[in-house]
Formats: sequence, structure tokens, C-alpha cells
Amino acid sequence: MFRYLLVAAMPLVLAGCAVSTPPEFLLVNSPTDSGLGIRNSHHHSVIDSYEHRLPVGPKPWRQLNDSQAPGAGAGS
Repeated sequence: MFRYLLVAAMPLVLAGCAVSTPPEFLLVNSPTDSGLGIRNSHHHSVIDSYEHRLPVGPKPWRQLNDSQAPGAGAGS
């Protein structure tokens, strides 16, 4: 049993020792590159489109359901 485990683990151990370079996309936003500059961002308010709403009482739901049903409620 130990022999099978050793055979199965050997490729994983050897793959961990392999030398590889980092992927190319890591070099795109390097913090050491001063030529990139600072990305321009704009400020926008999170409550810019706020609209005050008051609670309302219940409304009849049958007409709303019928208007949103497939075929506009023709089968009901």
C-alpha cells in the first residue's frame, strides 16, 4: 500500500520542484513601473438617485397578476 502511495505522490513532488516563470499578466500592473501613472477615477454619490418612498396599503393583486402573466392572462 505504501508503495502505491509513493508512486502516486512522486509526480506531485517533482512538479513542485519545477522552475517556472510567473504568468505574463502579472507584469502588466507592476507597482514598480512608474510609467503607468495613476488611474483616473471619478467620484459619484451613492445616494444620488435616492427617491423617498412611503409605505402604501395593499392593492388588489388579481389585475397585476393577470397583466404580467404570459398571454396577458387570457387563459385564466
